[in-house]
Amino acid sequence: MTVWIRIALYLLAGWLYGAGYIGDEVKRLITDDPAVVASIETGVFALVSSLPVAWWQWAKRKGWAT
Repeated sequence: MTVWIRIALYLLAGWLYGAGYIGDEVKRLITDDPAVVASIETGVFALVSSLPVAWWQWAKRKGWAT
């Protein structure tokens, strides 16, 4: 999954750079700096892993079978 996150990160940074939302320095920081890339990957993993818990809590509040 790390490879897919990295590919998506390159695509996102390229799109934001092409649209003019970020500069070249920020694009290089997002795509080339290993510490920044690792922290973004960790954030994505945390988001993905929190979705089942959030879904379970929401379903429990609604009274659905969990």
